[in-house]
Amino acid sequence: MKAAWLAAILAGLWSAAAMKAQSYEEPASPWKGLAWTMAAHGAASGFDAWTSWQRVERNRMLSDGGRFTAESAARKAGWFAGVTLVQVVVVKKWGKRHPWIERAFRVGNLGAAGSLFSAGMHNLATRR
Repeated sequence: MKAAWLAAILAGLWSAAAMKAQSYEEPASPWKGLAWTMAAHGAASGFDAWTSWQRVERNRMLSDGGRFTAESAARKAGWFAGVTLVQVVVVKKWGKRHPWIERAFRVGNLGAAGSLFSAGMHNLATRR
């Protein structure tokens, strides 16, 4: 029952971020829209890590002896931090001249959030 509530809350947050990112008005600051999608991406990544904890991990980059452990979670957090840092640097350097870059990152973050949320829901559905 707790999983269903958590899934509903995360789906609501992800939907709010998606609606905010898809608005046709440009945000007052380019960081505002990007920050929402980065938060959605981070929340979905954390949700996926939480549902994968101590389960069999098929991704060899995350697998620690065939299971998802604390080391795996640290790798996953490192990947998220690296991707987010690259986005911040690129938007800061070229975002003013090329506004499409920030929009592309928003779409990418929402796509990643959706796939990670879906993976987390799959993990919950197949939990024994």
